[in-house]
Amino acid sequence: MEHKPPEPDGPDSILVIRTGGIGAFVQALSAFAAIRMFHSGARITLLTDAELSSFAAVAPYFDVIETEAGRAGGLHGLVRERPWSIVYDLDTSSRTDRLYQSSKTWRQKFGLDTPVRWCGTAKGCALPHDNPDRLSMHVSDRMMDQLVHAGLEDNPPVSLAWVSRSVGTFSLPISLSEPFVLITVDACEANGAQWTPARCMELAELITARGNRAVLVGETAADPIREAVLDSVPDAVDLCGKASHVEVVFLAWAAVSAVGNDNGLMRLISAAGCRSIVLYDPGSDAALAGHRGPDVTILRRHDLAAITAPEVMQRLDAGSAA
Repeated sequence: MEHKPPEPDGPDSILVIRTGGIGAFVQALSAFAAIRMFHSGARITLLTDAELSSFAAVAPYFDVIETEAGRAGGLHGLVRERPWSIVYDLDTSSRTDRLYQSSKTWRQKFGLDTPVRWCGTAKGCALPHDNPDRLSMHVSDRMMDQLVHAGLEDNPPVSLAWVSRSVGTFSLPISLSEPFVLITVDACEANGAQWTPARCMELAELITARGNRAVLVGETAADPIREAVLDSVPDAVDLCGKASHVEVVFLAWAAVSAVGNDNGLMRLISAAGCRSIVLYDPGSDAALAGHRGPDVTILRRHDLAAITAPEVMQRLDAGSAA
């Protein structure tokens, strides 16, 4: 079904909803760029998670960053408080579907006023993503298809080049000129699974034996993994809970390669162009949410522990030879 597209440009006030952490943010990069290109003269507000506000503020796609934390009136107050020209719901969750319904004024509920132009999956919204195959698409492709249904046609490539303009100094205890391999240690987004401390320790030992530095990164401290690796490889660098998202991108640009399970930082690292080995178990579906980037290899086993450090190192060595 075709829908009337929103009018481009002009002094529109646009709200984009995308929550769910850094992995969800990375999956939406092309959609963010497409919205900015189409609404080049608009004031665009992003509603996202509080921990992403600093990183999102650096991106060239938004003028205002809003978070739910501390907001009086909740999310429906945000939708109600301004006459949005259009709301792009990129979460398309049951929660945001309910947000559309609950944000209606009584006049809108009784048909006396027109509800906000909503692009998403909420029942009765002006710009529904009604493709029956939407749930079989990769989440990034699904968002772009949603925008095409709403009248946007540009499909810009994923780019993190804008990050390079956001850091004046780099103060992490690692030289970007020395060879190092990143190991991300956060749990999987899909099911909370994590590579074992023993596997991470073995990989750090192999990386060090090849003459590279093992660098641990994670959004939070990963004590069992950190302790196992540092006890075995004192020369390893622990940046878990210390590196910002911007700094992780700089690390990804400089790293020889990166290894990690299905987590948000690995999405950021692979999107930055770093050669990436991503570890999957059956709880992670590459067809619907696989990591994307110019050089990504996905290893999948019935159990993450079944993926051995020598197997991962063999893939890393093969990539170096290529």
